[in-house]
Formats: sequence, C-alpha cells, structure tokens
Amino acid sequence: MPKKEKDYFMNITTPTANSRPALLSLAGALSLFIAFIFVQSLFFKFTNSYETQFIFGTLAGWSGFSWFGTYGGYLIGTAELIAAVLLFTRFHGVGAVMAVGIMAGAIFFHLFTPLGIVMPEFNAAGQMIGTDGGLLFGMACLIWLSAVVLVVRDSRQPQGLLHHVIHHFLRLSQGHSGGTDTENGGAV
Repeated sequence: MPKKEKDYFMNITTPTANSRPALLSLAGALSLFIAFIFVQSLFFKFTNSYETQFIFGTLAGWSGFSWFGTYGGYLIGTAELIAAVLLFTRFHGVGAVMAVGIMAGAIFFHLFTPLGIVMPEFNAAGQMIGTDGGLLFGMACLIWLSAVVLVVRDSRQPQGLLHHVIHHFLRLSQGHSGGTDTENGGAV
C-alpha cells in the first residue's frame, strides 16, 4: 500500500476529546436509543420467547426457510448486538449501517409478508392475551430513521469512517488509485 494511502486510513481514529460528541448530543442520544432497544430485545430473541417464535415462525412459513423459525431470532439478535456495540466505537458508522439494514428488513417483513404490523402479545403460558397495537413496527421505524441520521452524519464528518470510505472509493472510481497526485504535487 503506498504511503499516502496508508496514512489516509491511519487517520481514521477514535474521535478526540474535542471532536467526540457528548453522549447528550443528538448522535449520542440516537446511538443510546438504538442500542437500548437492540439490547432490550435480546431477552426475547435469545430466550426464544413466544413473541420470537411467532415472528420468526411466521417468516419461516412464508419464506419456506424452515431453519429461520429456529435460528432467525439468534441470527438477528446477534447482528443487533454487534451493531449496538459498534455504535460506541470508532466504527460507529458501520454499526449505524447495520442498524439501517436490520431495521429495513424488519420494516419490509412487517409490511409485505403475513407478519403484519400489529403483533400478538403472549402470557407466560404462551396464550395470546392481546396485541402490541403496532408498537414493534413503530419502534423499527424509529430505529431505522435514527440510524439513517447517524449514517448521514458519519458520512459527512471528515473524521467519520463512512466519510473516509466513500471518499476513498470516489477517488478510486476517478482513477486516483496510484501514481502521482497532482493536487499535492508529488507521489502518492
């Protein structure tokens, strides 16, 4: 890797005290919100609750992927846990992209499959006792919107990983991947 390109990626660091948003900033609040909901939902997904069985069982039946009924909750829960952790690291942009993708999938499945928007609620014996009134779907929409804000923010901030990745690929697509850099008057 040429020195300048190596330096380009080495400058992607954890934000300094001066550039790190306080947890009470918009980005911090959105990250806390997303992480709280993701981590809170792990109880349902990792214990194979009746709600999880209903959701992933319905999707397994609809899709024909029977394994998704058994393992879908664990798969999605693991992805949500990884995204939640990444939101508080220098890779917070990656965590936000993951959250957008996970929630885009959730929204799609609520809208375009037999799952629907209103989910049943169950008691400890597994009997349906009511519905959530669309709360789960609404939370998916709020998390998706929050994550989109974080993705846009990270892609626009010069110290953001997504900003660096986007600009790196833009430079590559414009043929600036090697040779000389005329703007900086020298070799790359």
